[in-house]
Amino acid sequence: MVEFRQHTMTLMKDNEQVTSNIQWQLITTFDDLSALAQQWQTLAQQSSTATPFSSPQWLLTWYRTYWQSNWKLMTLAGYIDNNLVAILPCYVQNSLQWPHLKVLHPLGQGEVEEAEVSSEYCDAIIAKRFEATVLPELQKKLAALDIDKILWGAALQSSHIKGLLETVFKYTAVTTHSRYCIERSKWTLQSLSKNTRARYKRSNNQLKKINATYHWVDEKEHERYTNLLIEYHQSLWKSRGNKGAFAHEDFKRFHEKYRTKSTIKISAITVANTPIAINYYFFDDTTLYFYQCGWDSEGYANFSLGLSLHLWSIENCDYEYYDFMMGELKNSYKEKFDAHREPMANLEIKVNPKKVFLHKLVHKVFSLTA
Repeated sequence: MVEFRQHTMTLMKDNEQVTSNIQWQLITTFDDLSALAQQWQTLAQQSSTATPFSSPQWLLTWYRTYWQSNWKLMTLAGYIDNNLVAILPCYVQNSLQWPHLKVLHPLGQGEVEEAEVSSEYCDAIIAKRFEATVLPELQKKLAALDIDKILWGAALQSSHIKGLLETVFKYTAVTTHSRYCIERSKWTLQSLSKNTRARYKRSNNQLKKINATYHWVDEKEHERYTNLLIEYHQSLWKSRGNKGAFAHEDFKRFHEKYRTKSTIKISAITVANTPIAINYYFFDDTTLYFYQCGWDSEGYANFSLGLSLHLWSIENCDYEYYDFMMGELKNSYKEKFDAHREPMANLEIKVNPKKVFLHKLVHKVFSLTA
């Protein structure tokens, strides 16, 4: 018993020492943030919440592509013994119009809507062993920021940032979307509805008759397949009266830059060496993240190409999880894949409600007189 008490006292002292030894840095320049890339990547390997969308490769590329002169980098970095143990990549958009509202965003979000790259799951990246120590300290740092409003989209219910913001600002998040994610070891085709299985079987029979093949695309062919995916994607969305995701030059430029720094995955259905359906993914050690797709909607309108390629990819990938990412709460096509659903929220917090109201009022007056 004495030994146990001594051990407990030692742990308490160690925890107190760790807390007092956390050194915080507020990063306000791109050069300082970029200099952290290697430590940041190492930290991601020690974190339970890191994804490709919170990686230095993704977020530094986003910065280079979208940054505006009236934005201010405001990223919090925590160190213990000169080792990076926590980073919260975020920034402030300063309104050019009086009363000059200061809105906090996660790095990776806040670009114009038509150019959005959909950075989801943005979160504080914390070494797992230091979470209990870092989180209370991070609350204090967030509370001290000079901001008027917070816009933080696509946050997972299990994320650090949701808990931090709810605690610091006495805020209750409302579920707006779901994450649709399949744990492959617990998933089978038999878990799908009878109708979905029938569609898949019918599509496979159609594809067999035209000698179509499913496959993972060799890295050397990624650019050719990506260009064709864009062509298919834009053609389909234009036929529906929409611009399509790849219409904006910044969106295309972001992904061109990102592909030079990070590997992607592509699955496809091919007929006579011509791709007729293409899925585009990001990945980490455990998860394949579905991001975008395109298929020949004119030549193969009666085939269930999107459904078929997803189901083949789920069955034939090497990852623990197949993540469809964020979808609508109801009537999402992602529901048919029997994925596990986790609540997600778009957080909007009025830190300074009076100033937020004044900003809205001024903006309305200006829009009426313009």
